[in-house]
Amino acid sequence: MMNKNTQRIVIAIIAVMLAIIMILSMVAPALAAEGQEPVEETALEADVGNPAEDEALPDNDGTAGQDGGSDAVSAEASLAGGEGDAGDAEAAAADSAGTSQTDNGNSKEGAASKDAAAKGADKSEAGKASDISLDADQNARILDGVKIGEVDVSGMTEEEANAAVNAHVAEMQSSVLTAKADGQEMFAAVSDLGFAWTNQNVVSRALALGRKGNILERYKARKDLAVNGIDLPIEREFSSEAMHGFISQCAATVNRLPVEHDLQMNPDGTIAVVEGSNGIQVDEASSYSAMLLYMNTGWRGGAPEFALTTTVLPPQRDLAQLSLVKDVIGTGDTDYSGSSAEREQNILNGTNLVSGHVLMPGEQFSLLEHVVPFTAENGYAPAPSYAEGSVIDTFGGGICQVSTTLYLAVLQAELQVDERFCHSMMVQYIEPSKDAAISEDGGKDLKFTNNTDAPIYIHGSAGNNALHFSIYGMETRPADRIVQYISNVLSQTDVQFIFLSDENLPAGTVIQSGNPHIGYEAELWKETTWNGETTREWINESSYRMTPITITVGVQTADQALKDSLMGAVAAEQLDQINGILVGAGLMAG
Repeated sequence: MMNKNTQRIVIAIIAVMLAIIMILSMVAPALAAEGQEPVEETALEADVGNPAEDEALPDNDGTAGQDGGSDAVSAEASLAGGEGDAGDAEAAAADSAGTSQTDNGNSKEGAASKDAAAKGADKSEAGKASDISLDADQNARILDGVKIGEVDVSGMTEEEANAAVNAHVAEMQSSVLTAKADGQEMFAAVSDLGFAWTNQNVVSRALALGRKGNILERYKARKDLAVNGIDLPIEREFSSEAMHGFISQCAATVNRLPVEHDLQMNPDGTIAVVEGSNGIQVDEASSYSAMLLYMNTGWRGGAPEFALTTTVLPPQRDLAQLSLVKDVIGTGDTDYSGSSAEREQNILNGTNLVSGHVLMPGEQFSLLEHVVPFTAENGYAPAPSYAEGSVIDTFGGGICQVSTTLYLAVLQAELQVDERFCHSMMVQYIEPSKDAAISEDGGKDLKFTNNTDAPIYIHGSAGNNALHFSIYGMETRPADRIVQYISNVLSQTDVQFIFLSDENLPAGTVIQSGNPHIGYEAELWKETTWNGETTREWINESSYRMTPITITVGVQTADQALKDSLMGAVAAEQLDQINGILVGAGLMAG
């Protein structure tokens, strides 16, 4: 005997089983019907009947639910048979119905129960056989509501769907990608980006929808298709190298530096602020990631269009600070009279290359960076310049006068001088220690930093043998403060003469060569007077080499006495004696 708890459990299990049978009796006919042509659906529904109505009608022995269970088995057999087994499904349904209506005895009822149990036991094997037969059926058609990419393959056979999807993929591969940024468009053939279709089994997957899995899974799949449809993606891949290369090409086209806010000289000598504009830069890493995502998932067909990821580059200079520039805070002037036309050209060219530059507070200026290269293409001509103690013609000769004149203006503006070199030999247009030499090969430069609280503007002009530089900024120094720079010569080395005899030159020949320069050791001091007090500050020290004059005397003669006399005078380094010997020998006018 079972106790009450056991009885309750058994009853509950039986109730659950009956509920499952009821669900199957409702689901199976509908699912079987979806796989048939319209006429066959009507016949199948008529044979299977309405499960709800069957449940309401009693059977011959007065027990409700027997027909429902039989209907469920019949419906399962129908679904297992699939679309190709409609006749078997109908026969099973009819057999079940007939048994329910004519069975008046226990023997027939038992036979029907055994038959239903056998069919239920074979349900799984029947389903597998159905799958095999469907996969092998070339006339099987994809259920309604299925799309592959942009291709609606509803009702197509596998062969038809393959053809349609292949055509769509070929169209995608022949497309041209348009990348957009800053109003510009760049183009790349999709095939050049390494396009490849990677899930070519997608048509088989589409055909299997609603046909694979157990009865409930197939029913759910078909209902989902009917309500929502399903989109199967065309999965693809691209060449990372090709896509990065295209992004880099786009960046080279799009990238633009900002135009800085600037200052310019008005005709009346005042300074005006000129507003700049933004630049743009392609973020190559972000653009690549976004492009890869779009081409793999966002693009479904047609001509692909993609917006590059960009960053706006605003001007760095502050407009409010630039508006502070109104005052001349330092000037420098030199004279270049007597210069050759080539040297004048170099002075004018160098001045133009420097004039107009703006330095924000804290910025450093390198003169050499702004005037090189010293070439004809950069506006220079060959002119005399100092090189290792001698004077030779080089492109850019005279540029050091530009550097020196700017140095004078920098000193007067009391800017921070970071680097300054003196010439190797003393120049004639400026006092010792006030010059500033530059040399591309020698590594000499003039560098200074804007150490004021406002921007500075450099303005230069050259003409009528006068070279001038002005530095504009915001004047904060007292008006009665006076600054002077004083050159102090520490020592001087006079020009020396070097005498040489040359037996290849006839007696009476005297050649003087070289560019004589007095040697100096000098220093520069800054003298400031304010409120009745004068202070001095050491600025620099300079060393200029002395360059000698070379006198070469020819001693080639048949007169040995004359030769010996000339040789003796050369050894004694006596130019007057040499001239006297030559006059006495009639080789030089007296």
